[in-house]
Amino acid sequence: MEIRLLGDVEVEIDGATFAPGRAAERCVLATLALNPGRPVSVDTFVEHIWGARPPAKAEETVATYVRAVRRTIARGGGDRLSLANRRLGGYQLDVDPRVVDYRRFVDLRASARVRHREGDHQRAAETLERALALWRGEALADVTGLWADAHRVRMRRQRLDATYDLLDLHLRAGRATAMATRATELALDDPTDKTLALAIRGLAASGQRALIPAFMARTADRLRDVAKTRPGPDVVALARQLTNEPDRDRRPPDPPARRASAGGSVTMTATNCVNVYQATGDQYIAELRESAPATAQK
Repeated sequence: MEIRLLGDVEVEIDGATFAPGRAAERCVLATLALNPGRPVSVDTFVEHIWGARPPAKAEETVATYVRAVRRTIARGGGDRLSLANRRLGGYQLDVDPRVVDYRRFVDLRASARVRHREGDHQRAAETLERALALWRGEALADVTGLWADAHRVRMRRQRLDATYDLLDLHLRAGRATAMATRATELALDDPTDKTLALAIRGLAASGQRALIPAFMARTADRLRDVAKTRPGPDVVALARQLTNEPDRDRRPPDPPARRASAGGSVTMTATNCVNVYQATGDQYIAELRESAPATAQK
């Protein structure tokens, strides 16, 4: 049996999945699975499900949800008795923490950090790949409420941090072209200074320095649209530095389709490169677009 939180909340056995029917029941299962072997009070369930405005008879309703979760665990090959009543009206899920995919993800990340410190970068990267393969989408995807929203943010950040670590390991191992492709895609999906810096380093290391200015322009647009901010001065300085550095170990460029994903279709000239790095934010983008050939603009 496996309890899965890194996507829809469900119980899986031999390829078959079973999920509680109501979002509140899935919230109960997720709360228990995040605290294996520890008692969880009814008040905690009430807060996670309803927040500050619980309904009348909330405790009785929680008991109904717990019974539904017991049935789901039994259908998924687990023991109904593993979800037991505990003192002070709480409940406890007595399972091996390793049956919870999120717990395995956390343990694999910790193991990868140990291997990285020991200098075994290959095994560290393989361990992180295994950790990230556990994700099936957004964590707690079918659980609603403020508690689930807040926990999703924390879990998403852990996933991104693991991805950052993996990309850095790939770069150290000389897999720069593959790293650049993944990093530029990640930067467009999650535009932050950290993802931009990783992508810039990957493009430079894979011999694609000429793509950096157009990539920066495109991701600056995403930062403005998504986060109402602009690339930080350190990232802009890094981009300028790596654009202008000569390639010490030039690698073959990626195929055209892959190159397009890195920077879009803006044609860059030497003048553009200078203008791009003279400022950040709106002026930064305006100077780029004004100096790009009209046929290349979208």
